[in-house]
Amino acid sequence: MINLHNYPQDYFSPVYQQIASSFCTGVKDERANGCSPLHVLEGTERLIKEELVRCIWFGQHIKKGNLFTDDGLRLEILSPGWWNSEGGPDFKHAEFLLEGKGLVKGAVEVHVLSSDWIRHQHARQRSYDTVCLHVVMWNDNQGKYINNCSGHAIPQLTLSKYLDAELDELIEIIDIESYGKGKKVNPGHCQTEMKNETVNEQWLGRFLDYAGDERILQKAKRYERWVETSPFEQVIYEAIMESLGYKNNKEPFLTLASRIPLEDIRRLTPEDVTIQKKKIDMQSLLLGMAGLLPQQRNLKPPSDNETATYINDVEQAWDAVQKKIDRASMTKDDWIYAGSRPANFPERRSAAIANILSGCTSRSIFQHILSVFEKVENYREEHRTVKTLIDDIQSLFLDIYDPYWSHHYVLCGKKIIKPLKLIGKERTSHIFINVMIPILLVYAKKHNNLKMEKILHLVYKRYKPLPATSVTEFMSNRILGQLKASEKIVNTARRQQGLYQLFKDFCENDNMSCNTCALYLSMVKS
Repeated sequence: MINLHNYPQDYFSPVYQQIASSFCTGVKDERANGCSPLHVLEGTERLIKEELVRCIWFGQHIKKGNLFTDDGLRLEILSPGWWNSEGGPDFKHAEFLLEGKGLVKGAVEVHVLSSDWIRHQHARQRSYDTVCLHVVMWNDNQGKYINNCSGHAIPQLTLSKYLDAELDELIEIIDIESYGKGKKVNPGHCQTEMKNETVNEQWLGRFLDYAGDERILQKAKRYERWVETSPFEQVIYEAIMESLGYKNNKEPFLTLASRIPLEDIRRLTPEDVTIQKKKIDMQSLLLGMAGLLPQQRNLKPPSDNETATYINDVEQAWDAVQKKIDRASMTKDDWIYAGSRPANFPERRSAAIANILSGCTSRSIFQHILSVFEKVENYREEHRTVKTLIDDIQSLFLDIYDPYWSHHYVLCGKKIIKPLKLIGKERTSHIFINVMIPILLVYAKKHNNLKMEKILHLVYKRYKPLPATSVTEFMSNRILGQLKASEKIVNTARRQQGLYQLFKDFCENDNMSCNTCALYLSMVKS
């Protein structure tokens, strides 16, 4: 087996990538011979399974408002179809409107790559003549359509152009067990090796550590592209805004962050006012640019004095400042409310970020966080360093209080006596792990700050796991088969993120992927 204990532990290590790449070379060779279900797209670092693409299609995790087939025809999806758990095309009874043809009904076949249609020999199979749409994640042969057994052209839709979130985010969102056949999680070959004691729990934990490092390194690469065009303080502001949008409003919050960047917030809000006035001024900017002020939505006048006073304050502040802004506001139609809890409505989230910014020196969350790191002296005192640093940074989100929004879910709603968190602990933890650590890692590497990188890694490997999701539960059952064993081994956020990375790269609801999984192959490699 691979001796993982010989690798360093002080920094975010590329060990997982080295191990996975060594096996992926074999995977590519097998794929060329039509043997492997795992796809490695040349020129990218993405490894995904066809099962995931089916889930994305069936759940319609795409921007449906402006779809075009690869040959340029306008497409409107009415129904993705019924999931087919037997032989033949992946989905039956799909319905969509296609430019020039009107209403089309039929089957849909889903692949990771457009070339899979030929590789799977569907062009020779009569059972696939019912396919009326070929759905792929990536078009790797530049063809605008494929042909069926009868020689008829079948339109093709490339999903990568229209995803409504990053692939990593979709993996976290999608509950794979709720799709398709609904079978219980099949144990992976890795579970058999664990039961046979091929490797011990310590070895598995170390492997998950490195997989967790890889997940952060990949997130960091995404933010590296952001900082090429924006300063770090704007990037972390945008990334936090995106995270506050959850699934439905990620894109609108990113749009809002670009419409009212930190530079404008600094320029348009005076320093020599009370903290409450700063909050009102910033809320007016964010709510006004979001198009969510009552005057922009034609809301009825409030019936209670407290709400009337609050609305009057923010709208007066907006009236005074909007003429100084040269960008158009968003509208209420840009925001999605369906499927969101009132606590997460965009008005409340906008008020939350305004409160955070008003409490930071120079309106910069990033500078505030850097000051927390500067206070760390002896970072080798692990327990105290980790607790103090996490508490200091997360207090930015957990300790905010607003006279109005801490007692209301929605404008004009019933007042709640006991204060409500504007941002909860779970969302704060998500921001800390998935936003702050990777962005700060980019900063540390860019400035060759080895101390900061070590501290980040120390905090990451000590951070407690976030609440379980469908993905972490699926992977725990897949690898270990029992909850108690999982809780014992997956005892940090780092290892939990390692489960996400393994899921993304290798796992689905079958055993076929085990023959190409870096975890399983590492277990049995002598």
